[in-house]
Amino acid sequence: MPAPVNPATETELKLRVPPEAVRRLSAHPLLKGRARPSVKKLYSVYFDTPGFDLWQQGIALRLRRFGRRWLQTVKGGGTVRSGLHQRLEIEAEVSGPLPDCARIPDGALTEVFSSHELRAQLKPVFITRFIRSSRLIELGPEVLVEASIDRGEIRSGDTVEPMSELELELKSGPAWQLFAFALKLLETVSLDIENRSKAERGYALARGERPSPTKSGAITLAADMTVSDAFATIAWTALNHLQANERGMLESEDPEYLHQMRVAVRRLRSAFGVFSQVHPDAVAEPVLSDLKWLAEALGPARDWDVFITETLPPVQDAFAEHVALAQFARECARLRRAANRKARRAVASMRYQRLLLSFAGWLAAEKWFPEADETALAMLRSPASEFAAGVLEQRYARVRKRGRKLRQLSAAELHRLRIAVKKLRYATDFLAALFAAKRARDMLSHLARLQNILGAMNDAATVERLVHDAFGERSGKAMFEARGILRGWSHGRALTLRRELRGAWKGFRGSQKFW
Repeated sequence: MPAPVNPATETELKLRVPPEAVRRLSAHPLLKGRARPSVKKLYSVYFDTPGFDLWQQGIALRLRRFGRRWLQTVKGGGTVRSGLHQRLEIEAEVSGPLPDCARIPDGALTEVFSSHELRAQLKPVFITRFIRSSRLIELGPEVLVEASIDRGEIRSGDTVEPMSELELELKSGPAWQLFAFALKLLETVSLDIENRSKAERGYALARGERPSPTKSGAITLAADMTVSDAFATIAWTALNHLQANERGMLESEDPEYLHQMRVAVRRLRSAFGVFSQVHPDAVAEPVLSDLKWLAEALGPARDWDVFITETLPPVQDAFAEHVALAQFARECARLRRAANRKARRAVASMRYQRLLLSFAGWLAAEKWFPEADETALAMLRSPASEFAAGVLEQRYARVRKRGRKLRQLSAAELHRLRIAVKKLRYATDFLAALFAAKRARDMLSHLARLQNILGAMNDAATVERLVHDAFGERSGKAMFEARGILRGWSHGRALTLRRELRGAWKGFRGSQKFW
């Protein structure tokens, strides 16, 4: 008689391990359990339809061979947060290497697998083949983790991707312990958070998917959420946004990856600003300090990307014969490459991984609660919608104040207006889901236009600094001419943007508050 079906929620932290570090990781004192490690050769086949119907519904169907036995596993739903994978997992022993849909119990998946058409189309899509070395480790009282080192490959047709990773599966205890344990391992072994499951990587191979820059995902807030829940949801979303672009930033020349990482860092820092009333400085400071370091590492590279890809080309086109301008462009390209190398070193560093693991553990443990005073505790447990309305009203009033007598504002005053608009836009983007969608979208549209114009004016203002960085103190008629061309172009662009700004401001003032 077949073994009973076993539905469960799996919680595990996935970490990439460089192949050259596997031996050192295997011998790590923290991975020494009471018994010898269990070593298995695992062969798995993932099934789907030619149109990938299961995957499009967030479902993975796997058959794994254990000697002469076959175990069928269906995974679906759940979340991925900074490498922490939490999913529904349904396992059942089957008689052979083909799916047995009758072994999938009643529930949300029943309707999917009840389709005769879908069952008839199921076929192997990709395989995984690896050696797994596993140990059970006690991290503390009632905290048990299975640590598995997997080495092998994922194969779809003739396409192969090597695999070398550490899985920390939580058997009992709080999830934040996985991050704390990984931080200890990171002190001596290089590890990188892996947000992609084996299934996701296999499907990418099977579908021939090419990575592309990822924008921030939608923030889903429920009306009954507390302030604490809302902050955690916003922070997790921004952290996933950051990590979704890091591989592309390290491996691709596309500047959009770096841009999206910088946006994610800004969103994380802005989230702390929005919720500053409930996060004591002593709690938030370690996280904010690391985020500031990362922002400073990415910022110069982004400034040069914008200058070279957006600001400089029209100037070069208009003055194509100017020798000093061509020389300036070459020097800018050199400085851009140097800034990008510095940014990549930061993202590839152990400090960056420590930032991710410590921040994720901080979020998972909700460490803001123990440090909160009575006033902050009451606010953390209060309805998010009430808190949101107060924050939005305050930031809206600040923008209106900064924008008074718009025509007369100096460059410094426009800069302060830009910061106020940016803060209101982030707060609106974070909290709009708690209010009427249409009115919130209208406000966001006007804020986006304002921020884009003010941001372009700020980019124009950075020309002076970038010109100095590229030219230094060089003299000569051609150099002075080139500087004059760039400054004059920047000044003209700023005047044009001022006229656009007046129209955008009028639209913003005419929009209705949605809170």
